[in-house]
Amino acid sequence: MLTALRQSDSAKVLARDVNKLQGPFTCPRCKRELVIRKGRIKAHHFGHKPPVTCWFGAGETEEHHRAKLAIFDALRSESNVTSAEVEKDFGVAVADVFAIIGGSPVAIEIQRSNLSVNEITRRTSAYYELGVAVLWLGLPSDVPLSDQYSPKAWEKWCHAAYFGRVYYWVDGQTVQPVHLSTYYIEVPASSWYAEGSEQSAGGYERPSKRWRVPVNGNPQLLSRHFASSLRNAWSGGTVLIPKCSLYLDQQRNWWT
Repeated sequence: MLTALRQSDSAKVLARDVNKLQGPFTCPRCKRELVIRKGRIKAHHFGHKPPVTCWFGAGETEEHHRAKLAIFDALRSESNVTSAEVEKDFGVAVADVFAIIGGSPVAIEIQRSNLSVNEITRRTSAYYELGVAVLWLGLPSDVPLSDQYSPKAWEKWCHAAYFGRVYYWVDGQTVQPVHLSTYYIEVPASSWYAEGSEQSAGGYERPSKRWRVPVNGNPQLLSRHFASSLRNAWSGGTVLIPKCSLYLDQQRNWWT
């Protein structure tokens, strides 16, 4: 985790802004003492002393840490952004980055490999009850690089929720929207004789159930190109989208 409570004054602090002598530091959730880790390679962060029983900050990679800090730093320098905070604890969910952008409260959540679709759905519903719009982001390592791409479960969920868009963090407050278009599989034509007459089949394309074609939209800035939008509940196949408030970019559909 990147933040902790400084025991001397109960202030929430970033690991990069304090040193060991300013401790002890405690976990905002379990209130146990934390260890500050300030190396030269990884982002400065806090960790629980073993044995670890608290889930706060668990499962976050170095890439995740750096994304949170970069988004936070980029947003708080914008004139239309206030109350920017890393690891904002709402009780029912902890936003990786929270900010009020253009008057709208927004939670930015970075997808983790160990976060299930059920948990994404639960948190999205929780943010709606709090009156907070949510934006789920993939990391640069998640960006589809092939024209024949098999989306992960969370990408399918986001694609349905965000009206045909999946968002990936690029740098600072820049986000790459991607549409996952239908991938068509060619069924070759064939012919044969049966009972004295020629039979034929194939010679057409069918939509793939597994593969998609990623189509990039224009990169978007979180503080300038997005707006809060109400999303009614929807279900299709195995995907269930609850009624929610989403943070959506405003460019027109770039796919056909």
